Amino acid sequence: MVSRGGVAYHTERSLKGSMRENGFRAIGSLAQKLTSGMAKGRGASLVRLKADWPAVVGPELARTTRPDALLAGRGARAGKALRLKVSGAAALEVQHRSSQIVERVNAYFGHRVIDDVRIVQGVIPGPSPALRTPRPDPVVEQAVASRTAAVQDPDLRAALTRLGARIACRRRGFLFGGLGALCLGDDLHAQPKAAARFLDPLPGDHVLGKPDAPNVLIDYASFTCPHCATFNNAVMPALKRDWIDTGKLKLVHRHFPSDALATRASLLAECAGPDGFFAAVDTLFRTQVQWMTAADPAAELMTVLAGQGVSAAEAQACVANDRLLDKVIADVQSGQALGVNSTPTVFINEQGYGNPGGIDAIAAILRQVGR
Repeated sequence: MVSRGGVAYHTERSLKGSMRENGFRAIGSLAQKLTSGMAKGRGASLVRLKADWPAVVGPELARTTRPDALLAGRGARAGKALRLKVSGAAALEVQHRSSQIVERVNAYFGHRVIDDVRIVQGVIPGPSPALRTPRPDPVVEQAVASRTAAVQDPDLRAALTRLGARIACRRRGFLFGGLGALCLGDDLHAQPKAAARFLDPLPGDHVLGKPDAPNVLIDYASFTCPHCATFNNAVMPALKRDWIDTGKLKLVHRHFPSDALATRASLLAECAGPDGFFAAVDTLFRTQVQWMTAADPAAELMTVLAGQGVSAAEAQACVANDRLLDKVIADVQSGQALGVNSTPTVFINEQGYGNPGGIDAIAAILRQVGR
């Protein structure tokens, strides 16, 4: 969670750091998280919390604590609690910092999830040794290398080749689908001047508004980002009424998912098709708390979109659809090329404004740089 200029917004942890080093890791992680399956049932939120625990509480507390369970409240006035496994020597200090842990956990989820921390003593294992990555098949590696040959920067070309070959080995069909977009490094990452083309609507983009509207707003968003939901629920109605419906502005929505659940939501929004896409986006954001806090968030997503005419069978097919995943990955790549590292991030008429705030701030920007 970051605050700039008094405005808080969700930060995409996997996209921190330099685009060359961490950007590629985020692309591989995005595909890998989705294809490896996501947590289901009551443990879905807990799995997310365990995975990001060092980022939630900081490395010091993460060394001596581990989330163990999310507990339902007991009694009429009891709140929900996080059962925290703590090494014996650190129990007293962790107890003193329990209120801080509660605040950080709730900030991580974007809403109140727990009211208390319950400590149990236990052994906290050390970090797991890094897994050795097997060398990709030489034929695959050569095929990927041929796709990246036009990238001028040698370090960037090598990084793209390594990542592309590894993803191709993990995900059947990715080499000639999503990897085709991934390996176009000269269009996406290697040539900074080429990034400018992502500041206009692209083929395949979802555009709300009249095609000839003079002003363009591009919104990079994650469906599990609470501030993206605020943008949709509080800003979009006035923006649509005063700028989009009047023909003065067109809005482009691009996916920038922050986790596997957000990726699944992006795929399900795509499942609604071009005509139903923005209605699905609105539904997903307006029901965000409902499906994110459900016992089975993945199943609840299906239920939420049933009202948009997406059947359970269609939804399952969309989650497994390589073409739709390629679209999500392409959006992430365009965002990385433009330096996006948080959601929501807004570009208005080719200028980036991060999360500009409410409708008054956006209207002021449009009056200043509008066409």
